[in-house]
Amino acid sequence: MQGNSKKKMGSLIAAVVIIVLVAILIVAFVLLINGEDNAGANGILWAYIAVLGAVIIGVLISLWQRFKEISKGEEEEAKKY
Repeated sequence: MQGNSKKKMGSLIAAVVIIVLVAILIVAFVLLINGEDNAGANGILWAYIAVLGAVIIGVLISLWQRFKEISKGEEEEAKKY
């Protein structure tokens, strides 16, 4: 049981680090958009923000799947083979 909580905590820490770094990039892009008058550049920055938002969603989905794997013990089952 202790091993499962360590695995979950490691997964959670990794996900939080990635989400924080991506959130910092999103904030930087929003600040750039507010200071920029060029519509073309703003469109590109909004596209980057959308991609970074998709990254955050992907990390959260992966974290949820990882927690399910750990809870089911699939990793322990794989060690048998």
